[in-house]
Amino acid sequence: MPVIAANPRTFRCLNCNEMIDDSMTQCRYCSVVVDPTVARLVADRQEKANQSYSNAGYLRTAVIAMYVFMVLSFIPYVPLVGWAFLITFFVVLVLLIRWLVKFGRLVTNDADYLKARRSWRLSLVLWLVAIPLGFIVRPLVYLLLAMR
Repeated sequence: MPVIAANPRTFRCLNCNEMIDDSMTQCRYCSVVVDPTVARLVADRQEKANQSYSNAGYLRTAVIAMYVFMVLSFIPYVPLVGWAFLITFFVVLVLLIRWLVKFGRLVTNDADYLKARRSWRLSLVLWLVAIPLGFIVRPLVYLLLAMR
């Protein structure tokens, strides 16, 4: 009989790869015995992979907002949007570093984690592209408009 835990966490069975929870002593799909210590460790890793996917979603949203503010900042006479670009630029930097520190060394083949890692890499590339666009091209456009 499975032991009932207050907040069971799920993970993939190491034998059949089906989702089970860490309170089970035996996989309900393949009937393999589940070691409680291993179940807790694997459930911790699965929980961290889920968090990485969620945090990568926040990062992706922040990158989109940064580019929206950058595009809007090209509209003349809207100076506050330029500040919003700068703020989101640094927020994205913090989120990139935070994700890397928390989840960069996670060892798992979880599909959601692999998607999160790809999303992090894409966000990093987009952030790097924003450097010349936001800090070289944008001021040059302002300068050219001011010279008219």
